[in-house]
Amino acid sequence: MSTEVAAKIPPPGIAPPAELMTVNIYLNTNKTEDLEELQNHTVELLRIKGSRMVAEIYTSEIVDIADLPFVSYMDTPLQAQLFLNVAISESGSVKDSRMSTEVADSIPPPGQAPPAKPMIVNIYLSENKTEDIEMLSNYTVEILSLKESRMVAKIYTGEILDIADLPFVSYMDMPLKAQLFSDVAVGKGVKCINADKQHNLGTTGKGVKVAIVDFGFANYAICQEEGKLPQNISVKSFRADGDITGGGEVHGTACAEIVHDVAPDAELYLVNYDGYPYQLEGVVDYLILEEVDIVSHSAGGTAGLFDGTDYICGVIDDAWYKHGIMWVNAAGNSAQRHWEGIFNDSDGDDYHEFPDGALGQTFCANKDDHVVLLLSWNETWGYATQDYELYVVDSSGSEVVAASEDPQNGSFGNIPVEGVGFLAPYTDCFSIVIANYNATKPVQFELYSWYQDLGCKVESSSLCVEATALGSITAGAVDCEDCSTLEPYSSRGPTNDGRLKPDYVGPDCVSTCAYFPDPFCGTSAATPHVAGALALWLSQIKQYHPGLKNNQYGYGLPNFGG
Repeated sequence: MSTEVAAKIPPPGIAPPAELMTVNIYLNTNKTEDLEELQNHTVELLRIKGSRMVAEIYTSEIVDIADLPFVSYMDTPLQAQLFLNVAISESGSVKDSRMSTEVADSIPPPGQAPPAKPMIVNIYLSENKTEDIEMLSNYTVEILSLKESRMVAKIYTGEILDIADLPFVSYMDMPLKAQLFSDVAVGKGVKCINADKQHNLGTTGKGVKVAIVDFGFANYAICQEEGKLPQNISVKSFRADGDITGGGEVHGTACAEIVHDVAPDAELYLVNYDGYPYQLEGVVDYLILEEVDIVSHSAGGTAGLFDGTDYICGVIDDAWYKHGIMWVNAAGNSAQRHWEGIFNDSDGDDYHEFPDGALGQTFCANKDDHVVLLLSWNETWGYATQDYELYVVDSSGSEVVAASEDPQNGSFGNIPVEGVGFLAPYTDCFSIVIANYNATKPVQFELYSWYQDLGCKVESSSLCVEATALGSITAGAVDCEDCSTLEPYSSRGPTNDGRLKPDYVGPDCVSTCAYFPDPFCGTSAATPHVAGALALWLSQIKQYHPGLKNNQYGYGLPNFGG
């Protein structure tokens, strides 16, 4: 044992005090029976990584534990208090390799009747046999999507453990969702793109179908009554509950208003979903059947590879390359809420060191503020092997307020993502800490905060996943006061494979019926401006080449001369 541990052994002949200490216990082997033997001593296992265990023991038992045949050495952890606490999960238990932290946290406490609480999960199947699917019918499972060996299903929290124990279930986690990109600022109306001049020339979007794909269209009927939206609108919901309002979300309604302002005679489709990729596939199938020309999508995900190869990018690429649907996507509002970099651990303590020398990335939040953080890295999606963890601690370093400890051990379903979402328990400036749990090589990290600016940010390459698709027309945001100043929050390129982004910018902070009296800001507002402008362009082409589109000439020459 180390000198520091040996110094804690009570002197002979003296009744040992009940003094706790935290130690590293290095094991010759890591067998179940060895861990069980340790339970004969007063040991609280805090963390186990390979052959090293972090545990709380009593000083009176140091010698007995050191004499165990499978214990090779004992010392005290060298980490500072902040990171020692961070290394320990809040539950003090080893992570469950069958499911993500978020799923495990939804399991009802032992001894309590499980509540009838539904949740949507990914269930990764080791095999996809008919009899396995039939066995799932013994549980309260509603299958929402099944593609190869991944199922998206609605289950109840009381049955999580039973489903996870099925022999053909390899892993369970929560589907990643997109987020909306609205922001708050002061601004004026929409005049930057000279749409009114096009209207005077008779170009109004006639003959063009534009779909606004969003999370909710609350109050769209009220905006119709006020003349802010046309009376003829096609409405379709792909949400699990079929609610076109999205539970009262007006974001999509505001986007539709902007498209209508820019291209008043375009035919509008209001289509909403919950933010899940599997639903977006159904949305695209519907738009193909309806022969929609342009999509305006002011949302996106912030965990992925960001190089155009992410699963959702394939859905967008198919819409454009196979079916000719122009997909306009918001760049995102993450320029001040993004950091990227390679894992750096110069002192070998398993904790990432940020460029400013700090071990904790800082953000500030008020009590009860929503906090959502997503950390992803460049590894094979679905078979990740580099195991990193994400923690949030308070400014004193004495309390872990959130932790994500999902496994990445190469099993099917393991994705290179750690994420936390919580309400700030008090007003403070918190620290984000990245820990190496069981990784063998450094990786390139992408860290996004949904609501708070980061103290150590990287503005470049801060795009959302959908904005990096090869088939995506990406829209950034400029101030509508001068039509040229890039908004500080507007996400920037390049993509992680080096492509220039965004493709266009649009004005934001405009007045809408949906958000009145507040302005509608962010790349969410810029995106429908770009989509509407493309509708004007396409309308003019169709005007001079009606019904002539073919596989040889398309619509012919884009003659803007009239």
